[in-house]
Amino acid sequence: MTSHPRYLIISITSFLVLLFGFNYVFETLKNESSKSIIFNNQNLSLNFEIDISQNINNINNYLNNHKFIRSYIIKKENSKLFINIVLKKPFAKNNLNQEIIFYDNSLASFDFFDQSFIDSVYLIDTSIKSMKINKYLKTMFDDLKKIFNIAQIEFIDQRRYNLILQNNIKVMLPKKINKELIIFIRENFEFLKNSNDFKEYLDFRNFNEKMIRVK
Repeated sequence: MTSHPRYLIISITSFLVLLFGFNYVFETLKNESSKSIIFNNQNLSLNFEIDISQNINNINNYLNNHKFIRSYIIKKENSKLFINIVLKKPFAKNNLNQEIIFYDNSLASFDFFDQSFIDSVYLIDTSIKSMKINKYLKTMFDDLKKIFNIAQIEFIDQRRYNLILQNNIKVMLPKKINKELIIFIRENFEFLKNSNDFKEYLDFRNFNEKMIRVK
C-alpha cells in the first residue's frame, strides 16, 4: 500500500519525460522544415515569410488569396523548397492607412513588405481613405509624370485628383483627364511656371469648360 505513491510519481515523471521528448522532436523537425524553405524575393517581410511557411501544406490557395501577388513559382530541389514571388507594380503608398496601392487597385498592408520595398514607392497618397485609380488617371499618369515632378496625390470626392509637386505647388486636375488636357499642359506649363501669379496652385478643374486658374 505504501509503495503506490512512489509508483505513481515514477509513472507521472516518465510520462512528463516522454511528453517533453515528443515536444522537443516536434519543434526540432518544425524548425528544420522551416529552414528548408528559401524565398527568392527580398521585398517580403519576415512575418509574411513565416506565415507562408506555416501554410505550406495549402500554399497555392494561401498565395492566391493575396491579390498583390502577380505570380509565383514553387520549386523543390532535394530537401529544399524554393519560393519565388513576383509582386504587382506598386503605384503609391498611404502612410496614414499603412497601405500600398497597386496599379490594378489592389491594396495591401505595409505588414506584408520589407521596409526597403515600402521606401522604394516614392508616390505618397494623402487621401484619408486609400485612393482608387480611375481609368483616366491610369491612362494618362505616365504623361503627367513626364511633365510634373509629382511627390503626392490625393483622391478628391472619389472622382478627381490633386497632385502635389516636389516644390509644393498643387495641380488640381479635372475628373476627365484626356489628351487635350495633356497637350495643353505640355505646351503651356513653362509659360505658366514663369507667371508672377503662379505661386500656389494650377487649377484645371474646369478645363473642359475652357477655364483654368493660377494663384
